[in-house]
Amino acid sequence: MKKTIKITLLLCLLAGIVCIKQKDAVASSITPPTIEPVIEKRPAFENIPDFPKLPYRNGIGKPEGVVLHSTGDTSKSLDEWIQYEKETWENAFVHAFADASHTVEIANTDYLGWGAGAIANKRFIHVELVEYPDGTSKETVLKSIEQYANYVAHVLHKYNLGTPDLMDNNGEGNIITHRGVTQLLGGTTHTDPFNYLPKWDIPISYITDRIQYYYNKQSIN
Repeated sequence: MKKTIKITLLLCLLAGIVCIKQKDAVASSITPPTIEPVIEKRPAFENIPDFPKLPYRNGIGKPEGVVLHSTGDTSKSLDEWIQYEKETWENAFVHAFADASHTVEIANTDYLGWGAGAIANKRFIHVELVEYPDGTSKETVLKSIEQYANYVAHVLHKYNLGTPDLMDNNGEGNIITHRGVTQLLGGTTHTDPFNYLPKWDIPISYITDRIQYYYNKQSIN
């Protein structure tokens, strides 16, 4: 019986290793497009008198990382998402949205957002990848990921959070997907961006590779 259990565990472990290698192979087969990264600051809530400015658990200007989101709906453009957040901020809001043209920061990252439940909100900045509908060129989707990755790298540098490290892997690090929050921290049930990325055959390892690329690039500049 014990021998059978050991063999089963070994097979599961090997399957996991094969799966990781396959994902890495897919990530390495994608050619990143060349873009001009743009970060635009467009405060969306500054004229709302009762808009909250709440500190992270370690204090104002002390986030511990970034939650990687995707919008979960392909029907809105970046500008439409910003307008939507201005109208519904009392329910939820994030710090930034990224599409193929730019990343727009709409909320002050020194203060917490309401993007992934009370546990994560006290710790992390929130950035949304705008989802594109079926029929969009993959080049456009990849360009949006470049803008997204550049912004995440920018935030890691801004707050001296260190080199990108995905928490989903082992519970430690400075970037985490919304699904990772659901699985590891709780307080939410969302699974983005995994509802979106597989449609374009883009593994999360590709996202983290691009964040690392921009992090290194910004370290030199």
